[in-house]
Amino acid sequence: MCVRYLGFVLLVWFPVVLHAQSAAQSCRAPRLNGGYLVPEKEAYFHGMTLSYGCDDGLKPAVEGWWATSTCQNGSWSHEPQCIDEKACLPPHIPNAKYTASQNGWYKDEHKVRITCDVGYEPKDRQVTTKCINGTWSSVPVCEKSSDSCGEPPKVPHAVIIHQRHQEVYPVDTKLQYECEDGYSVEGADTTKLIFCFSGNWTEGPTCKAHCTLDPAQYVRYSIQVSGATYLKEGEQKYFPCVWRDYSSHFQCTNGRITFTRCCHTYDRQRGVCR
Repeated sequence: MCVRYLGFVLLVWFPVVLHAQSAAQSCRAPRLNGGYLVPEKEAYFHGMTLSYGCDDGLKPAVEGWWATSTCQNGSWSHEPQCIDEKACLPPHIPNAKYTASQNGWYKDEHKVRITCDVGYEPKDRQVTTKCINGTWSSVPVCEKSSDSCGEPPKVPHAVIIHQRHQEVYPVDTKLQYECEDGYSVEGADTTKLIFCFSGNWTEGPTCKAHCTLDPAQYVRYSIQVSGATYLKEGEQKYFPCVWRDYSSHFQCTNGRITFTRCCHTYDRQRGVCR
């Protein structure tokens, strides 16, 4: 019984697999001048990988003395190509830009001039490199500028908005912090700006907790707080009591609420409310 069931599953599975393979396009054999393919076929199914090598005096247009390429729905992951062994592949220069070669490699004796990214500068003012016999000579280095800033200071209960993270920030960069809900910047709103100046960041904000008022907590004191309310650090506010012309004075200090008993407006003006 189990054998017959397994046979049924295989009969169903094989057509599905064959249909999936036929749905993806196969690749024609690439034209490789000055080299050879392994295995050598007229066509390659989707997902098949070939290896290739180059004749004497030539090399693959990628790193290594041999290379591989994979058929991906009718196209090769990279077109196999053999180039002069004295040619150079694109140099890897972090934090720099230069003019890219249209064919993906550079002839012997070709010179490349780089431009460092914003916030970086060329070390020892070197901005060029030359392809000599398949190797780049004296590859430039882009290092952090002396007046640029590194990672901005981390502030508890805050994030930086409108800016992606990066390793280096050029001079005069402006970043904006925003405190999370329930916190605010001391002496300001919920946001604060910092600036990159001469390699250092200006002082970051401090996000302090708001004082949250729960109306139910003050009913027994005859104080009327409408809905969930909060006060910023250092903020003061009067809330009405159930009796006309009576109110209570609230203040937020270090994240804690202090308040007075219900006091008549006349007594409050005389300063006798506690």
